[in-house]
Amino acid sequence: MTDHSEMERATFTAMTESTEADWKKIAAAANAFNGDLANRVLAHLRLLKGDCGGFSVDRLEHSLQSATLAYRDRMDEEYVVCALLHDMGDILASTNHAELAATVLKPFVSDENWWMLQHHGIFQGYYFFHYLGLDRNMP
Repeated sequence: MTDHSEMERATFTAMTESTEADWKKIAAAANAFNGDLANRVLAHLRLLKGDCGGFSVDRLEHSLQSATLAYRDRMDEEYVVCALLHDMGDILASTNHAELAATVLKPFVSDENWWMLQHHGIFQGYYFFHYLGLDRNMP
């Protein structure tokens, strides 16, 4: 994280006291921070290394396999990125990881790919939900 000098920071303590100059400082800082989003996402993805969750490969390897299969199937770049990042939410939101990945990627992907990310947990559940006493045909 960058430590901004006081000259680069807004000075208000209540929104009602904010000025145009304050918001220009905030916008400049946000632009710089947002410009590094891809690096933060990839760093988060690397946190999946070593966690197998009972599967034969760790979650990072699974993500790389998913992206590789999409690439080999000649899917477009956006789809391949979605395949790579679809489980990135496992670290922070284990029970709703699909929603977290979909939320992070929503501003950058098509509605179709967002929907796929948002619901991929339900689709994969078709293959195992019934073993856990759940409805494999969950809508």
